[in-house]
Amino acid sequence: MIGSAERQLIATQNPDGGWGPHAGRTSATEATALVTLALGHLDGAAARASAARGLRWLTAHQLADGGWPVNTRVDDASWVTALAVLATDTMRADTAAIAGGRWLMRDVPRTLGLLASVLHRFAPAAQTVRLDPDLKGWSWTLGATSFVEPTCYALLALQRLRRHGESPAATRRIAEAERMVYDRMCPDGGWNYGNSTVFGVDLPPFADVTALALFALSHYSMREENQRSLRRLRAMLQHVDSGLSLAWAALCFAAYGEDAAVWRRRVADRYGRTAFLGDTKVLALALLALTQGAEALRA
Repeated sequence: MIGSAERQLIATQNPDGGWGPHAGRTSATEATALVTLALGHLDGAAARASAARGLRWLTAHQLADGGWPVNTRVDDASWVTALAVLATDTMRADTAAIAGGRWLMRDVPRTLGLLASVLHRFAPAAQTVRLDPDLKGWSWTLGATSFVEPTCYALLALQRLRRHGESPAATRRIAEAERMVYDRMCPDGGWNYGNSTVFGVDLPPFADVTALALFALSHYSMREENQRSLRRLRAMLQHVDSGLSLAWAALCFAAYGEDAAVWRRRVADRYGRTAFLGDTKVLALALLALTQGAEALRA
């Protein structure tokens, strides 16, 4: 699958150097950042040249404030900045990566308000949603509340930027966001979009989000919460066969030092059956998973 996916990604690169969610779609930051990571991780000349064009697209579309928009049709930066930071830092575009990291540090989501904070502290049973409303991570859009996935992407980006030095403010921000992710964990392990219990009902985790969260928290591999969530992920993967979930699972288990061969085989098998329906993001993550590219996403 590796060669086929590599050729497919190179062939679907847009004339402007970026990639869209699917072939022929407008170039977008998420797809371009992930493919640039995946191809830049490979040794072949064609892959490296394609990744270099992707890097040029990313640096050309970075906003003056250091962030990145979802695509060229949007004026404001958003959560995709974290992925662009990962790609530019991996490709040694340090100036762009550091500016993106500063944007992430300035991007503080809103909380649920004073009433939610008071209920959490003094009457937790009265909360509609079981969470600590004062913990902040990152949001999908400016001015919104924190969610698990954008927080995990931002954690990966800021953890990677530690190689340039780390400020006390960044240390505190990372620590709080990590606490937020653990606070949102489902009771039996794993994560979904961000809420574990609503109106007293425990919500189920999602395999792809669980693998991503575990990956972002892999430096705490021996914590009980991590081990419980790894068990939950294995159980979910008995019934989940999506390319996205399998690719993140292969990356996750590799980050925990486990033999990820069985998950890589399932990724390759899924690709052979569906080619991931041409989904650029999944193709890029699968290529990273199959080429032991976890280090391209981690500090």
